[in-house]
Amino acid sequence: MAVWLLGSLITHHTAQAETPDEEVSTPSVIRSRSFVVHTDLPPDQATRLLTRLESMLEMISAYWGRPMQGMIECYVVRDIDRFPVTGMDPIGVMAIRTVGGMNVMRTVTDGRRYLAKSIVYANERPEVVLHEVVHAYCHHSFGRLGPVWYSEGMAEMGHYWEDGNTTVRADLRAIKHLRENSQVLLADVISPHQVSGDSWQNYASRWGLCHFLSHSPNYSRQFSLFGRSLLMGRDVTFEQTYGSVADQLSFEYEFFLRHIETGYSVERTAWNWNGKFATVRSGRTVSSTILAGRGWQPSGLTVQSGLRYGYVSSGMCSIGRGAANVDADGDDRGRGRLVGALLKNYQLGDEFDLGKSGAFRASSSGDLYLRCRNGWSELVADSGHLSVELQLQQPGRGE
Repeated sequence: MAVWLLGSLITHHTAQAETPDEEVSTPSVIRSRSFVVHTDLPPDQATRLLTRLESMLEMISAYWGRPMQGMIECYVVRDIDRFPVTGMDPIGVMAIRTVGGMNVMRTVTDGRRYLAKSIVYANERPEVVLHEVVHAYCHHSFGRLGPVWYSEGMAEMGHYWEDGNTTVRADLRAIKHLRENSQVLLADVISPHQVSGDSWQNYASRWGLCHFLSHSPNYSRQFSLFGRSLLMGRDVTFEQTYGSVADQLSFEYEFFLRHIETGYSVERTAWNWNGKFATVRSGRTVSSTILAGRGWQPSGLTVQSGLRYGYVSSGMCSIGRGAANVDADGDDRGRGRLVGALLKNYQLGDEFDLGKSGAFRASSSGDLYLRCRNGWSELVADSGHLSVELQLQQPGRGE
């Protein structure tokens, strides 16, 4: 959450009580390259927080392609009733008491130019501090935050930024909400008629969309450019950016919401829309390679309702770190087993078992997608691949 104010040049200050008072604590002031933090946290906890702030700032600066301008001043308060509030903005103090924190944004002048200046007010919860620091970075570096859905969604991502780990690690309450509301329309999430600080459910939806678009190889590059354009004040819209792939994006986003759980990887479950599909005549073979640790992958075969298809697979997969290799029949729990599903007009049918070899009769027409079965949050530990061959069988063959 953020608020704009217009003021004169702000200087750093150390909060001190105006008169000695046993009920008022004396906060410490710790500094790093990019932060000045006034806090009543224990020294070791404050140092860990500052290290985490610098690490996150380095990652978001790389993501947005612009180094942070100036230093961010923060008030991180564990006990606001005993913290000396002299010199603190009353709005910020109230935010700590009521909603946990906010970023107070000012336009300041040093007599020669106008500058962006943010001051973060937050309670001791790291997720609050990191969220507000994302706002402060955007204000310092770009002078604006973008629309509410983008600014709050990206700020929610702030306390999940971790180098080399892009899996879902959100609050369990937020994950449960997204799964139970997977039919939410993209138009509702990106609606311009929104305000900061409205509800945790809306914050969860904004985070979900930003996480998905930031990490999906199908959409992340456009999202990065789109976000920078928003922060630079350019006239861009979501519809202009993704209009040509709107149906694909909506399908994938809903799929993400229906299956989201801790450890879910958007990268590993991205759909390959460039796969070529075709029907085959009897006796002709369609071959594909199916990777373990990935979501649904194109087989290359378009099946026709009522016809019977044979298949045979080879290769081995490892389902989990250190696990024994399994073939397409999978282990005794069905993990690693070759399974299929039919996709038509962006409607995905039910998953059905295949295995190492056999035949199936198509219950409907559609493009056949395959995967090595495992829990959606377990894919990051899987490896190996299967080579699969499929054939349209002669009428009556294999009956």
